[in-house]
Amino acid sequence: MRRYFLALLSLAVLISGCAKPRVIKLPPVTEGWHKSSAIRNAYVVQKLDTLYSIAWAFGVDYRDLANINNLHPPYILRSGQRLYITSPSKSIKQRMKSQIEFAQRTSPAKPLLGWLWPASGKIASFFNTKLGGNKGVDIAGSLGVPILACNHGTVVYGGEGIRSYGKLIIIKHNDDYLSAYAYNQHILVAEGQKITTGQKIATMGKDNEGRATLHFEIRHFGKPVNPLLYLPKKPK
Repeated sequence: MRRYFLALLSLAVLISGCAKPRVIKLPPVTEGWHKSSAIRNAYVVQKLDTLYSIAWAFGVDYRDLANINNLHPPYILRSGQRLYITSPSKSIKQRMKSQIEFAQRTSPAKPLLGWLWPASGKIASFFNTKLGGNKGVDIAGSLGVPILACNHGTVVYGGEGIRSYGKLIIIKHNDDYLSAYAYNQHILVAEGQKITTGQKIATMGKDNEGRATLHFEIRHFGKPVNPLLYLPKKPK
């Protein structure tokens, strides 16, 4: 009987030793927009992430992301922190309140003026609202040419943490508008730095196809908008 008990005990230890711990996989920011189920999950903050880069990757307003997770300026994040992309338990009343607040934010207001083109060169790819389309414009140029800030603001992200954007800069212009500059060769500004309109912030790099290109986006309340509606008309 004792041998039988010892045999069972050894088997239990062996099984428990071989069993793999359960791992909960959460969508990384670098693949947020590739996963349709990502908005129903949480995201674990990685080193060098900012609230703005995470909101950008998932296509949400940074204020909504902060509100859902009870974050307040200056939005300090720590590695390993779990953020919800959408509220896990919003009541109907809360959803209606959010919709009203969004409508108020998107109502006509004083526009941000003084936009400039971030780089010289022909537009290689235009804004496209279709699924998988271009969320901004691609401007063809030469390797190393200056990339300029399209408007004044503050750098809220600079790095390579968002897939398919290469070395990326995100500038916050005011509470409503952000702009982004992707595929940079060299980033010449730092997070938290105040930027003036037309300031050199980077040099042009190569896109994923190896072409000298700037991918440029403007987002209004976290949503991509057509940059050509804001930038001055290019001279022919």
